[in-house]
Amino acid sequence: MTTARWIGVVWLLVIPAIVLPFTWLSRVQAWYGSFLLWSVLGLMVIVLNALATRHFNDAAQADDQGAGHE
Repeated sequence: MTTARWIGVVWLLVIPAIVLPFTWLSRVQAWYGSFLLWSVLGLMVIVLNALATRHFNDAAQADDQGAGHE
């Protein structure tokens, strides 16, 4: 998947993290309602970022190897 698609998927998680606590969870008086949502979405964003950047080191090494053969 391209970097732009990964960014789009992350935004699909960020938007509910902003909207849901003020709409669907607005009547939950306890702090853990929004906190649980933000914790789960935060972990999902971390995993997505790890998946999106797992090939960055491979690309940098390929560039370094190619630059030495000029």
